[in-house]
Amino acid sequence: MKKLLILFLLALQSLEAKPILAVSIPMQEEFIQKIAGMEYEIISLVEKGVNPHDFEPKFSSIKKVNEAIAYFSIGIEFEDSWLKRFKQQNPQMQIFPSNAGIDFINFAQNTHHHENHSHDNGDKHIWLSTSNAKQIATNLYKALSTLNPQKDYSKAYEALIIEIKNTDKIIKENLKNLPKGQKFVVFHPMLGYFAKDYNLEEISIEVEGKSPKMKEMMKVINTIKKENLKIIFAQPEFSTKAAEFIAQESGAKLGYFSPLQTPWAENLIDFSKTLKAMQE
Repeated sequence: MKKLLILFLLALQSLEAKPILAVSIPMQEEFIQKIAGMEYEIISLVEKGVNPHDFEPKFSSIKKVNEAIAYFSIGIEFEDSWLKRFKQQNPQMQIFPSNAGIDFINFAQNTHHHENHSHDNGDKHIWLSTSNAKQIATNLYKALSTLNPQKDYSKAYEALIIEIKNTDKIIKENLKNLPKGQKFVVFHPMLGYFAKDYNLEEISIEVEGKSPKMKEMMKVINTIKKENLKIIFAQPEFSTKAAEFIAQESGAKLGYFSPLQTPWAENLIDFSKTLKAMQE
């Protein structure tokens, strides 16, 4: 009995001794686990169901970041102010930008629905793109190799890249019969990079968390009727009242999509299946 207790305590200590990595969103956590396995304890600050645009870290998360050996940023809003604080409280912590080599694109500038509103520095949802996901995976792989040069992560990294490429193939197959420029409606602009990857057009109901005015909602309703669009995608992290109103007035169904949902590949594939069903 004593031996079992000692083994249990040793196992517990080994778990507690894992180095801590902090990330901004669940997708990064998923990708790091696929590359590094169970080598690290990973804390994702923005959890599923939380609005990342007006996010404030919980005290328990801040405590974990203060113990982390590295932080993996991805360019979302709260990082602008919080990364400086994290670094001040934990000077030894290294910061690795997962979004290195990826340009933020302001898709709102290219749509007539929101001439006066935009993400100031471009759409932040870069991970909802298979092409961007490959770059994010590469950045994570290089950072992990820097943290532990003795460990060879290449096979796990290559397997992740294959998974991303296969995800892209499945999505292309699902969307192959959609016409170029096919429109789809979302409550919050989050799928601009996805639309760019597959020659689609995203129509957003609101931008920057601002509720749309009646004039703006009527424009979207008219577009839905004119284009015979069958579904509006609301985001669980935001109020769905405007989306519900537009769905009711236009005759479209109300669906849901969360940019924070994991598994990452399954989330995007399911979305592509829903778009495919629009044409059936």
